[in-house]
Amino acid sequence: MDIVQFILSNSSTFLFVLTRTASIIFTAPVFGAVNVPMQVKMGLTVLIALILSPLAPYVAMPETTLGMTVSLAGEAMIGASIGLCMRFVFTGIEFAAQVASFQMGIGMASAYDPINGAQVTVLGKLMSIFTLLLFLSVNGHLMIIMALEKSFEIIPPYGFHFSGALMENIIVFSREIFILAVKFSAPVIAILIFINVALGIMARTVPQLNMFVVGFAVTIFAGFVMIALSMPVFETASQAVFERMWEGVFSLIRVM
Repeated sequence: MDIVQFILSNSSTFLFVLTRTASIIFTAPVFGAVNVPMQVKMGLTVLIALILSPLAPYVAMPETTLGMTVSLAGEAMIGASIGLCMRFVFTGIEFAAQVASFQMGIGMASAYDPINGAQVTVLGKLMSIFTLLLFLSVNGHLMIIMALEKSFEIIPPYGFHFSGALMENIIVFSREIFILAVKFSAPVIAILIFINVALGIMARTVPQLNMFVVGFAVTIFAGFVMIALSMPVFETASQAVFERMWEGVFSLIRVM
């Protein structure tokens, strides 16, 4: 009954908090995955909104329907921007595995990814799972909630501003997709370049060998060996990427 009375007496504040919370829960990694049941997402959204509502400043309900629509849209933009920028980082690491797969010659081996709702290569799916596990191991899911709570301290309801600095930060985050793809796939691409050069020299030296058959097996084997050797570095590099991601997220919040 106390919860119901609190919601009724602070309905406007709760509505704004609920909108921002729902937008980040439905777009952020882990929580916003397609395979997470809708009931879980809705229940988690209401629970977090109830916890954060007392921390948010009281706001009055807009007098017009247009004012309410614009205000709620601003709250949705805040959460969606934060969640989308986090997804850019995960997409970049998965894209790196996609690039490595095509270089190794196993790009046709694809599977359905229920997290993103799309077809991805098997290696991309594997690296996506590793990245998600690393994210959970460093309490990334709790950091998402912390970022949401921090947003209410910096951006109160009605406080969203759509500016050039905001778009610049989002573009910087989107650029990370390609930067991370190159960085994380660099070991596999580098070793395969040398192998392809060696195979080319062998093809000219010993034309009797079927380099297509030999090269296909060698590139796959060398690619997986390099991935196995890179796993300790992958963990350290992923944690460094997550730390930069949180710095970028909090910077994004400040410009909103």
